[in-house]
Amino acid sequence: MQKIILWSLSGAVSLLLILNLLLGLGTRKTVSQIQMVQAQVANGSQLEMVLRNLSIRIAMAGEKDPAFKDILKKHELNVKLDAGTEAK
Repeated sequence: MQKIILWSLSGAVSLLLILNLLLGLGTRKTVSQIQMVQAQVANGSQLEMVLRNLSIRIAMAGEKDPAFKDILKKHELNVKLDAGTEAK
């Protein structure tokens, strides 16, 4: 009777160890995905500034060449150039 209990407990422990290993691998994959999304979010503000500066430069070039204005219209970027050269 004690051998049956011992074998059933060791089987349960083995099953729990395997389950723990599988959950750990799944967690590692999820953490790497979360870190990738966090990096994208962190880069978002930098990309916003780059887009804003690029749209201002395109708008300034659009004063001389209407093709640049078409680029801004195509991508629905509204840029207001005045003394401060701010982008909307």
